[in-house]
Amino acid sequence: MPAQSKVSTQKRKQYSAKMDKIEAVTSKVSTQKEGGAQGTQDTPTTTNKPETVQDLFNTSSCIPKPYVCPHKQIQFYLYTRRTQNNPELLDTTKVESLYNTHFNRAHPTKIIVHGFGGGRNLSPSTDMREAYFHRGNYNLIIVDYGTLVREPCLKQMEWAPRFCAKCIAQLVRYLSLHPRGLKADDMHLIGYSVGAHILGLVANYIDPIQDGKLGRITGLDPTIVFYMGSNRSRDLDHTDAHFVDIIHTGAGILGQWGPNGHADFYVNGGSSQPGCASTTVFRTLACDHTKVTPYFIESIVTKKGFYAYPCPSLVSFMFGWCDPKEDEYVLMGEDVSHKARGVFYLTTNPDPPYAQGYPRKKGSRSIVNRLFQ
Repeated sequence: MPAQSKVSTQKRKQYSAKMDKIEAVTSKVSTQKEGGAQGTQDTPTTTNKPETVQDLFNTSSCIPKPYVCPHKQIQFYLYTRRTQNNPELLDTTKVESLYNTHFNRAHPTKIIVHGFGGGRNLSPSTDMREAYFHRGNYNLIIVDYGTLVREPCLKQMEWAPRFCAKCIAQLVRYLSLHPRGLKADDMHLIGYSVGAHILGLVANYIDPIQDGKLGRITGLDPTIVFYMGSNRSRDLDHTDAHFVDIIHTGAGILGQWGPNGHADFYVNGGSSQPGCASTTVFRTLACDHTKVTPYFIESIVTKKGFYAYPCPSLVSFMFGWCDPKEDEYVLMGEDVSHKARGVFYLTTNPDPPYAQGYPRKKGSRSIVNRLFQ
């Protein structure tokens, strides 16, 4: 650990005053956007009543109120090249916390949010860290909320993403106001499955005037589960950051179909991935949904690249009838152009390395022909 920096009393007071002022503004903004939803704290309760049939058998699985950010079950772990095996825990209530870490604002900052059942020491979080540090120097902040969502408290699985988003918004605010931090415009947030929607919700809890607007959000097959209602404000969409890119691999089944971002990429058609055929339907669908993570992780380090292109329709893509111009090809993944707009399609290899590089032949590859080979 670096030597603890001495923070002046004046800086502490200035930082605290800023946080208090913006917390009040943000609470008002989030309430307006959610149609009267509560702020970062709900009314405390002394009971922990079961809210689903499953809860009748295990009410202890539901975490009792109050739900206050920061929360011990939503933790922010900072990884740098020097601390890959010994991450540093960030405390967003203490200005000293960031000073006492190896955070370097000269390096790109990524905030990574896992899906349901994930964690900082589970894939894809571990694989993503390895890929980024193979590439260069980064500040990687892993949001670990794994213990917040536990079976069989299904009701908790519905509201937990909103609560988690509020706490991540507090992290964004902490970093943007901190003397050693960085602007929200310079942050890249990456979310897989439920994590993608959590990042969409973060934008509802930060004020673009006071906090700034998030620079980039990458959604990795945003889940359709728990987000099938009419309240589309919960979904990740193009309004949530300066640039939103979404990669679809299980679209229409476990993942949302979209398009919702500035740029939406439909890999192998977006819903059926090569190498995912299994003896059970569930395993096949789960494989399609999770295949998005190795694609994105490979995009961080590949020299070939995942080249995608526009096409008039999914049917045209499936039959190989697309005729993209040379200047219409766009890289998918880490190095996507922030100027990319629209819907793009691409094919991959069935096994790693998945990237096929820039097409040697003009025109698109036929997915239908591959199915019958």
